[in-house]
Formats: sequence, structure tokens, C-alpha cells
Amino acid sequence: MSLFHRSTSHRSARDTASGISRRQLLAGMAVSAGGLSLLGSSLARAADQSAVGPLPPLPAWHDPKASHPLLGSILVADGNRRLSPGALVDWSQTHPRVLLGEHHDNPDHHQLERWLIEALATRKQLGGVALEMLDTTQDAALSLVNRTSLAVAGLPDEELKQLLAWDERWTFTDYAPLVRSTLDSGIPLSSASLSATQMHDAMAPGQAVLALPEAVLRLQREALDEGHCGLLPPERLDAMLRGQLARDQQMAERLDALTSNDATALLVCGSGHARRDIGVPRWLDGKALSVALMPVAWDDNGQALTRLEDYLPESAGAAPAYDLVWFTPARVVLDDACAGLREAGETSA
Repeated sequence: MSLFHRSTSHRSARDTASGISRRQLLAGMAVSAGGLSLLGSSLARAADQSAVGPLPPLPAWHDPKASHPLLGSILVADGNRRLSPGALVDWSQTHPRVLLGEHHDNPDHHQLERWLIEALATRKQLGGVALEMLDTTQDAALSLVNRTSLAVAGLPDEELKQLLAWDERWTFTDYAPLVRSTLDSGIPLSSASLSATQMHDAMAPGQAVLALPEAVLRLQREALDEGHCGLLPPERLDAMLRGQLARDQQMAERLDALTSNDATALLVCGSGHARRDIGVPRWLDGKALSVALMPVAWDDNGQALTRLEDYLPESAGAAPAYDLVWFTPARVVLDDACAGLREAGETSA
């Protein structure tokens, strides 16, 4: 997630009622802003594993009238094959690290994240959960709630929010069920992000941008520029690029810290951070599974986009930006956040 959260408005009656256009989809992925795993062999190993207990039921979509040919599908980006939700859980068990890339304002994404957490916990295969929405200033509170998870289970949302010193930029009701499922299962909950002070230091003038392939830096810059409506001056864009790379490194370190040999560590983050080519996986040693939670979309003529390539962003390498894509309803957005950013910029000027 960038420091400013951008939403996009729909361009047609069909968009407003049912989904988003390809242009809006790519912009949304920018806001939420190294090679595939050996997927075939992972599937083979997963097929050999026996499930322990039934999986929890999949949640219903927030919009019961949502429809699209791809809705609910899980596609393998390399080869465009389909997986069942059960196969996704099996596959996740074969990876020590799983990244779930969300659109922060999509309620169906939060539900699917909770579902996967509960599915892996049911199989005793979840070693820890790290959240982009938590930063290092909350580590002491997290240590307390991890030690006393049963004691905090009955706390009202407002008290749990205060105990965690929850950042108001994130709507707590969106993430409270996920937080509670993790704690109720006795699974360690970890921060993933840098604090505001650490971000300020990373973005300070004079700091050098990390030496990365030009394609990686270009796509990161383009995502940040798109996510801020093209309103950032070059020097501000350079600073935010340094901050974005620092956050990706921090998330990789926190996810690694939760990793064990016999369980899966899971990171919940914006879809841009989950990208294999430019995001957190670039900083991970070893195998990781990147799953994009993807809103379905329509073109400008109101026709459903049904090809996987319509949804995958340009990759910095030969491999797709994600391992798997799980299609969900789109969130209907009626405001133009760019107008708000322009107004804020004019006021500041």
C-alpha cells in the first residue's frame, strides 16, 4: 500500500453495478502496490499429502448477485490451469511461505484470507501470520496478545483495537475477524511493516536507491506514480520508491522469522507487495507462493474480461508476476480519490 490510498470511479452503468474495467483494474493493482516456484512438482507433492479434517466452508460473497465467468476461479498463472480451493490449501502446505496479495478495500479479500488461515490452522500447518497492517511500534502489544490469546479472545473490538494500538489508516472492522481467527487458533501474529519513523528514515534525502534491475525500478516507479494519480514531483517519487523497497525488505524479514520446517508462514499484504517480480518475494531466500486476490473486471464496452492475460500486470521478468490468481467480486467505488489528492495538493500549495 502506498502512503496515500487511491480508489477509482467507474465509467459506465455496467461498471457501477457489476465490476471494474481493465484500466481501473490495473490502477487498483498499482495502488495495492524472481521466478516461479516449481509449481508442477508442488502439486505432485500436495497430492501425496492427506488432509487432516474437513476444510471450513467458503464464505459467501458480500454481493449475492455478483456474477462473472471467472468469479471464484483459482488459476495457475504459468499455464492457465484451474485449482480447487482444497488444492490451494494442499499447495500452500508445500510452501514454507505464502503471500496473499489483497486490494485493501475489498471485503471479499478479507474473508478469503481468513478462510485460508482457518484452513491451514485446521490442518496444523500454519506457523504464523504477518500483517502489512501492523508495524514495529506494535511489537510489544503483539507479544502480549500472543502470550495471552485466550484471555483477549472475548474482548470487544474496540478494546482489542486499543490493546493493539491499531493504526487508524486501516479500518479495524475489516481485519478484526482475521486477527481473532489467528489468535483463537494459537497462531503467532506478527507485524510486517516499518514504523512511520523507519519509513521517514528510508525516504530521507541522500539515501541511495538499492541496486536492482532497471525493469524492477521502472515498474515500481510506475506503480507508485499511478497510485498517486501522477501528482508526485520526481523527488517525492524517488523518496517513495526508497520507502517502498524498504517496506518490501522488512516484510520479507518478518515472514522469514515466522518460517519453520514443518509449517507455513503467511503474509497478508497489498497485491503490489505480493508480486514475485518486484515485491516481497525478491527479498526471500527459498520457496514462496504468491497468490493474488483479483477482482473480476469488464472492458469499456461492458464485456467480461475472461483471459488471464487481461489481469496480470507487466512483469519485470520472463515469469508472471504471481503464481496463482483467485478471482473475487469487484468492490463498487463511487468516489474519485484523485480529485481529493488534487484538492489536498492545491491546499498545500
